[in-house]
Amino acid sequence: MKNERTSLTRGEEEVMRILWKIGGGTVNDVIACMEDPKPKYTTVATFLKLLEDKKFAGHVQKGKVNTYYPLVDEKDYAGTVAGRVIDSFFGGSLLQMVSYFGSEKKLSPKEKAELLKLAQEIMDKDE
Repeated sequence: MKNERTSLTRGEEEVMRILWKIGGGTVNDVIACMEDPKPKYTTVATFLKLLEDKKFAGHVQKGKVNTYYPLVDEKDYAGTVAGRVIDSFFGGSLLQMVSYFGSEKKLSPKEKAELLKLAQEIMDKDE
């Protein structure tokens, strides 16, 4: 995903997550995947239009029905969002972010072992 893309609002992101999950669908398909109380049809249609305007989604029209699909890969978007958080709150340092979460959040022994294993894999990859 290109960095010049704008961020998504919470509502847009919720709709986008559904598109990623189902691969694409109509407004009614998206609504069916949402938790109760379900939003109005026009609300979801507006979010989908905004996602199209932001180049996150596209659509194909069959008769009077639009089927929407993602234009942005979920992992690419997640990487961009994570990068913004690291830049904004941790001075661009992944190490500072990991250190923060390691001290502020209680990691289970399993999570600590997995984190150590991941760090070793990163070290081995760079050699």
